[in-house]
Amino acid sequence: METKIHVLPEELCNKIAAGEVVERPSSVVKELLENSLDAGASDILIELEAGGKRLIRITDNGFGMNRQDAFLSFERHATSKISTAADLFALTTLGFRGEALASIASVSRLRLTTSDNDAGLGQQIYAEGGKIKNAGEVGFPRGTAIEVRNLFFNLPARKKFLRKEQTELGHAADVVTKQALANPAVSFRLQNNERIMLDLRREKGVRERVAALLGKSLLPDLLTLERHSGEELQLTGLISQPQLTRSAASHIYTFINGRYIRDRVVQHAVMQGYRHLLMKGRYPVVVLFLQIDPAQVDINVHPTKHEVRFREQSLVHDFIAESLQQTLRPAEWLSPATGDLLVEKSKDHSTPPLQTQAVNPGNWVQASGSVREPSGLYSQSVTNPAQNHISPAAVVSPSPPSFYQSTSVGKSVDAAQYTLPGSEASGFFTRLQILGQYHQSYILCQDGSDLILIDQHAAHERVGFEKLRLAYTAGTIPSQTLLFPEVLELDFNSAVALGDNRHELENLGFEIEPFGGKSFALKAIPQLLGNRNASGLVVDVALELERVGRTGQLRESIDEILILMACHSVIRANQALATVEIKALFQELDKIDFKANCPHGRPVMQRMTLTEIERLFRRQ
Repeated sequence: METKIHVLPEELCNKIAAGEVVERPSSVVKELLENSLDAGASDILIELEAGGKRLIRITDNGFGMNRQDAFLSFERHATSKISTAADLFALTTLGFRGEALASIASVSRLRLTTSDNDAGLGQQIYAEGGKIKNAGEVGFPRGTAIEVRNLFFNLPARKKFLRKEQTELGHAADVVTKQALANPAVSFRLQNNERIMLDLRREKGVRERVAALLGKSLLPDLLTLERHSGEELQLTGLISQPQLTRSAASHIYTFINGRYIRDRVVQHAVMQGYRHLLMKGRYPVVVLFLQIDPAQVDINVHPTKHEVRFREQSLVHDFIAESLQQTLRPAEWLSPATGDLLVEKSKDHSTPPLQTQAVNPGNWVQASGSVREPSGLYSQSVTNPAQNHISPAAVVSPSPPSFYQSTSVGKSVDAAQYTLPGSEASGFFTRLQILGQYHQSYILCQDGSDLILIDQHAAHERVGFEKLRLAYTAGTIPSQTLLFPEVLELDFNSAVALGDNRHELENLGFEIEPFGGKSFALKAIPQLLGNRNASGLVVDVALELERVGRTGQLRESIDEILILMACHSVIRANQALATVEIKALFQELDKIDFKANCPHGRPVMQRMTLTEIERLFRRQ
């Protein structure tokens, strides 16, 4: 009897596998580079023709193979990397599937030359379309050379989807860049049409390799990150200060146990670390290496191994985000005149007891001139050395008292009642010599021989935002009960995620109760949300909880309101300031973290060196 089900021939299976593994020439480069690195190579040469469409040849000085292993390497799922199912959860190599060489050989003309000895005797095997045509002994030093010609010669439908030479070359160079960043002790040389594109010698560390690949000019703006969470999680690498950004996420390089990955949880965590420090549409320059127990991560979830699955993804997400924030927290300023990095000493970030003080609008007076003169209370708060904190009237806004009347959000979260944590007596801004105002919008200061320009609105906006956020997160968050509870209908996954994390929403002022099945009753919302679409926000939060295991959606929504309040409640542009008011602002700037940018990501300060100014006047 004729059957409908039949076993596919090996040749067709290899082509199907090639469709998953080999998308373009850069896919071949990636797979072969991983094999070279797993073989312990310290020198790797990558030669291309026509961006890899005509030729890909990779030569290394790794362990090499003997005759039997060379033939076995063309078989599907033949590997030296794993032996049992348990090995899948203890992977320490880049490749392990054992299908790359067989898949590549099935769609190209491939020549393998290898040797595992120092006698100069090697083996050479030539395969075409997955079939071995000839084999023999050749003279060859220890190592392996794999030559791939005419990729997709037997699959014209796939070949026509290849792009022009420069596009394919760019993808191949990107693969080499990623592997080179992860392996600074290995030399890489990339050629295209016999022209050298990359020539990377062995380096002692990541910083030197980043300088060679991404440019030495980036180094002054890159911070070294090194964080540990016991022995389970270790995060190292380089991250850019907020002033160094790119228009795309192409300069975010993340590696897990030495393997480059493009994982959404990790990407989300990186951007969470830069929250309120970058302008919308801007991305940092990041090179991060996460070391984690192989049993805690599954890298066998995608054919290209770019995506991974963490056993405790919320733990990893929060560890990465908090590590970036802690590294970015100290204020750092670059002096172009000397190239020195001026770093404020890290201060104690523990939250001090909140201090309150009544605000008396009558303490403000308006001068008849264009510059407002502060009253006795404001002056006393700045000039009296016995006073530990500037009064809230001076801290929150030197503007008229309407700020305090309009921004009160319930009695528990009136930002005007709180003061920021104390700081050292002499911070960066406090030490500046004040020269005056330009256009009643920018404060001019002198730092040594450098001219400092400070955007007064951006500076005070960061101060106001930090005060409001501190007030909001202190103590119990006030809620307002809905007159009519709203029933939320969710899909199964979102309902499970919301149910498992309901306590987190309750801590932020929501009151949510199960309503049977996949439904929930929303009974109360945070006062700060006002008339916003709270039900829609809860649904979005549930979706994010499902996606990354931790939500920042609610906090981001609240922060947007705080930013709006801070933006409309602090010093504006075109507003004259007295010197005492500028000094008060500077004292508050020295008390907060992330002072280099306003909450929208705009820079607070710009520096001009004496050399740059003299050049403007043709004195140099």
